[in-house]
Amino acid sequence: MAEPLGLGLVGAGGFGVFCLAAFAEMPEVIVTAVADTDLDRARAAAPPQAAIYADYRALLDDPNVQIVAINTPPHLHASMSIQAAQASKHIFVEKPLATTLDDGLAAVRAAKEANVLLTVDYVLRYHPLHQLAAQIVHSGAFGSFQHFSLENFATDETLLRGHWFWDQAQSGGIHVEHGVHFFDICNHLASVKPDFTSGCAQPRADGRVDRVSATVRYGDSALATFFHSFTQIRSIEQTTIQINCARGHLTVSGWIPTDLTLSGLTDKAGLNTLHRLLGTQLEIMEHFQGPQRRFLHGGTEDHLVAHIRAHVTAPDRQGDYKRAIQSGLRNLVRAIWKEEALIVTPEDGLLSLSVALAARDSTCGQS
Repeated sequence: MAEPLGLGLVGAGGFGVFCLAAFAEMPEVIVTAVADTDLDRARAAAPPQAAIYADYRALLDDPNVQIVAINTPPHLHASMSIQAAQASKHIFVEKPLATTLDDGLAAVRAAKEANVLLTVDYVLRYHPLHQLAAQIVHSGAFGSFQHFSLENFATDETLLRGHWFWDQAQSGGIHVEHGVHFFDICNHLASVKPDFTSGCAQPRADGRVDRVSATVRYGDSALATFFHSFTQIRSIEQTTIQINCARGHLTVSGWIPTDLTLSGLTDKAGLNTLHRLLGTQLEIMEHFQGPQRRFLHGGTEDHLVAHIRAHVTAPDRQGDYKRAIQSGLRNLVRAIWKEEALIVTPEDGLLSLSVALAARDSTCGQS
C-alpha cells in the first residue's frame, strides 16, 4: 500500500464526528486537520495529531492536507469544493454536490481544471444489500429493470423550526438534501438516463415543506416513484424500496437497510448467477421442466427453469453505515493512487442533482 494521505475535515457537527471516527480506522488516510467555525467544537472532535482551524481557507493552506472531506450544510458544498480544487486538494463531499445545477457544474469543472478527483459521499452505493440488489438487477437474472419505488417516512425530532434543513436556500429542499441518495441509486440501476421528472410537495401548518414526491421516467425502460416524509416519531421511522424487474421483485427495507427479500422466475444462466451471489440463502420454490418452461408475458416469450426466493439480512446497521462511508473514501484514495476508477463519479453527482432539482422545481413541487 502507498503512503496514507492526509485528510482535512470541514464541518465538525454530529455527522462530521461520526465520519471522523470512521476515518480514524482507515490505514489509507490520516486525519491531519479539522476546521469548524466553532473552534471549541473542532477541538473536541479532532484527533490529537490534527491541526485545528476556524477558517476553512487556513485548512486549504495546510500542506499536510491532500483530501478535503466537506461536511457542511449543502449550500456551501459547491463553493468549498471549488476552493479545495483551486488549492489542489482532492474532494470527498457530502451529498448533495450543490444546491443549484450551475454551482454543481462549476464544482466539477474546477476539479477537472485542477486535475483533482471529486466524489460524492453516496453511502447507499457501498452498502452490501444495495450492492447485492444492483448485481442482481444488472445481471438480468430477473429480466429487465422496469420500476423503482421509494417510501421514506423519516423523523423530524431533531429538525426543529429554524434548522437549516427547512431553509431551501441552505438545504435545497428535501428532494435535493435527502432525495439525491435515492435518485442516485435508481439512476445506477437503470440502463438509460432519465428523460422526464415531475414532483410535488406539501407543507405543514407553519409553512415548512415536510412531504415531497417525485416521478421519474427512464425512456421506455423504467418508471420510478419517490416519497419522502419528515413527520415521524423516531421509533416508527420506515424506509422501503421496491425494485421490480420483468420476472422478479426485490424489496430493500431500512434507510440504512437491514433486510433484502427477493422472489421471481429465472432462466438457467440467471439461476447460476443467483447461486453465485446468494449461495445457501437462495431457496428454489419450484423447478420447471419441459413445456412448463415456456412463459408468455409482456409481449415476449421466455424459457425459465425455476421460481426462487431469498431473504438476506444485514443486522449491523451502524457498522454498515460506517463501513459504507469508509468504502467511499477508500475508493477515492485508490483512484488517487491510480489503482481503481471512481465508483461515484462527478457526473453521477450532477445527474442525481439534476433529477432532484427538476422534481423540486416542477409546477406542483415549488416550495
